[in-house]
Amino acid sequence: MIAVSPPTISQSGFASLSQRRWLALDPLVILPPLTILHLLVHAPQAWYLSVLLVPLFALGLIFRRWLHAPAFWYVTAMLLGATVYFNWESADNHKYLFVYWTLALCCTFSLPKSEWGESLARTSRLLIALCMILATVWKITTPQYIDARFFTFELLVDERFAHFTSWTTGVPLSTLAENRDLREQLIRGHFPGLTQVTLAGGAQVAPLAMFLTWWTVLIEGLLGILFFLPKSNRIKHTRNALLILFAVTTYSVAPVRGFGWMLMLLGLAQCEYEDRTYRWGYLAALLLIQAYTIPIGQLIGIFSGSP
Repeated sequence: MIAVSPPTISQSGFASLSQRRWLALDPLVILPPLTILHLLVHAPQAWYLSVLLVPLFALGLIFRRWLHAPAFWYVTAMLLGATVYFNWESADNHKYLFVYWTLALCCTFSLPKSEWGESLARTSRLLIALCMILATVWKITTPQYIDARFFTFELLVDERFAHFTSWTTGVPLSTLAENRDLREQLIRGHFPGLTQVTLAGGAQVAPLAMFLTWWTVLIEGLLGILFFLPKSNRIKHTRNALLILFAVTTYSVAPVRGFGWMLMLLGLAQCEYEDRTYRWGYLAALLLIQAYTIPIGQLIGIFSGSP
């Protein structure tokens, strides 16, 4: 009789396999720690949430098996969901998506391990599709949005848009600052009897506001349709490329980094095994979205000697 030893993998073999999965950006390996980083940076700002999430995430990073445990993500989803519920009047829309995503991780890791990849990919595609379709429906049914009033107002008074507005339309930064001051005075009741004021630069930003309005409607609607469609090679390439394009263009202007990060994580999660290029594309887009937070306009002003 010939004794046959069971196959074994050395510790160095495990390390090599793990390293290859990280370099391939395997969603099942990279998404749990990236989600932790994402939530630490972008979760709702409530002290009681931080007190509970930070130690939970620290334990998850120490005991790495927890990151693939349904209970870990269920507790995370409950904490996020409760915080959103108790602050519903001020919670941003994308904070609800954080809850859905952590529930998706919980559901995925409750399945047999062989089904994790397909489950996470399918759920991520549905979340992207529903986000985009519902956002498009809201936009085209809201008069204040579809007639470009929303973007006109934001371009004229939102400080986060100030440098972009000035660069693209020629409206001076000083004029935009005066608009913000005028708005604050109106809100504080410094103009008795008035319910509205006229902001400077409206005519100059009108074409840009209209372009941003319809660009957003069209690209979000198209993304929603593409991510609902059955898989095919052409559709796969189109929707991945378009989602990355949407992110790097939209979040260079729109100051909603948390939503951008979440979309890129969802995009990475739905990539198939052979889509390594797109996985790296989603990661690069995520880093670029964060780089957009660098106050380039202020730095240029400092180094050029402008006030």
